[in-house]
Amino acid sequence: MSRTFDAIDLSILWSRLISIVDEAGTTLQRTAFSSVTRESADFAVVLMDTQGQSLAQSSVSVPSFLGVLPFLVKALLRDHFPPEQWQPGDVVITNDPWLCAGHKPDIGIVSPIFYGQTPEGRPRLIGFIGCIAHSPDIGGTLWGANARDFYEEGLYIPPMKLLEAGHPNETLFRLIETNVRAPQQTLGDILAQVAANDQGIRSLHLLMHEYGLTEIDTLGAQIIAASERAMRDAIRQAPDGTYHAEYKADGDGLNHPVRLKCALTIRGDEIWVDYTGTSPVHPLAINAVLNYVFAYTAYPIKCVFSPEVPNNEGSFRPIHVWAPEGCLLNAQKPAPLGARNVTGNLLYAPIMLALSQAVPDRVQADCGAAVWVMVLSGRHDDGREFVEYLFLAGGYGGRKGLRGEPTLCYPTNVANVPVEVFENDAPVLVLEKKLIRGSGGAGQYPGGEGQRFAYRNIGQHPIHISNVTEKIRHQAYGLFGGKPGRRGRLYVLTPEGKRRFTPPKGHDTLLPGETLVMELPGGGAYGAPLAKHL
Repeated sequence: MSRTFDAIDLSILWSRLISIVDEAGTTLQRTAFSSVTRESADFAVVLMDTQGQSLAQSSVSVPSFLGVLPFLVKALLRDHFPPEQWQPGDVVITNDPWLCAGHKPDIGIVSPIFYGQTPEGRPRLIGFIGCIAHSPDIGGTLWGANARDFYEEGLYIPPMKLLEAGHPNETLFRLIETNVRAPQQTLGDILAQVAANDQGIRSLHLLMHEYGLTEIDTLGAQIIAASERAMRDAIRQAPDGTYHAEYKADGDGLNHPVRLKCALTIRGDEIWVDYTGTSPVHPLAINAVLNYVFAYTAYPIKCVFSPEVPNNEGSFRPIHVWAPEGCLLNAQKPAPLGARNVTGNLLYAPIMLALSQAVPDRVQADCGAAVWVMVLSGRHDDGREFVEYLFLAGGYGGRKGLRGEPTLCYPTNVANVPVEVFENDAPVLVLEKKLIRGSGGAGQYPGGEGQRFAYRNIGQHPIHISNVTEKIRHQAYGLFGGKPGRRGRLYVLTPEGKRRFTPPKGHDTLLPGETLVMELPGGGAYGAPLAKHL
């Protein structure tokens, strides 16, 4: 029988659900083969009810996955696997960008949760648990912004069963294995995702036994309602109106910049964001799909209005996002999507600009670039193949009462790979990793400093690299008189000490003895610099 919970029980059970998905996330992180999951934590785990509504999301989660897994499960139930077709031991996999997280390397793994029996004696479906993680490789061109269309970006896995009633789909496993670089890493990460879901299911079963629960939909409805009330109450405090913002970004960093334009409307306890006027689909693979755009639009809004409430379905019901089909933020097949993260990571900037007109004390200045991503691929001297990811952050934007932190990611929260791990996994030597003094914007609350990072190819073979950078041509804006941050720079040093060009977004080859130098941008400042008194 269903039951209701008082405030104390609800708080305890909500915390327990978060601990369950956190435990599952730890399982994924500790059993993953790739550094992108193991070290950088580019993943999320979400517990959902029987309708696919999110109840709890792991604390270590990348914002790009907000709302994505619930969106995926709802689509699976509606279009692929209705409730009666699920059975214990099933695991569904897909990397469909329009159902999952916006590009093929992000693989979604969903497992049904059964507990007890129905009156007819069948296993009772009580919910779902899912995780998304960035695969080290999915075939095609090396991950990045270089693909010319969707089909060049690697293996497409439509929604299908990876395991059926506990039995592996050997054909699918073989298909993945033969289409990716470093298959041990990719398959190892997929199995780590399955293990994470299994751990979450076991822990939920223990909780249900402990509290005498037979289902979680009732508990979930109360949790979702509490989050929704908190979010609506916070939005209601802001003045009604429509606030406009326009933001210019690098695009390819050479000849094709982009423009992000939004109209943000606050009306009562709801917010609408309309991206009409944004640039069209770009020739480079920096285009984004609408579910991904929703995630990176809702996240800064939640940071401003209700940062303390854990993420679930209720937190995002008052937020509505729209972009015209065919624009940079609502790309359709066959537009390339690989480096959509660099675009999604910039969406907070026009959102903060718009909100600065409504709630100026709650916003922050622009940060030093979207996180820079470098992907290295090649062979060790002993013939072993490797694919290695490197995430680097610029300076954080200043905000009222707080100066920007140096080298801190926002809005994504992926972690950097330790130098020792990077040097162990790829034939490189890190020569420099230091702050760039004075790179943050000056102001009452200065912007954070960027960093200089340099590594050399010390192997005998060329290393294929994929660069995804931002703010090579533009600066992080300041707010209310704060100064902008310093732009970034990227180049290669030859063994003779000469500089050569490498594309800000695109592929290149780092020859033995060559050094890649990255100088990341500084963050913008909040408030005009204070006058000095003699």
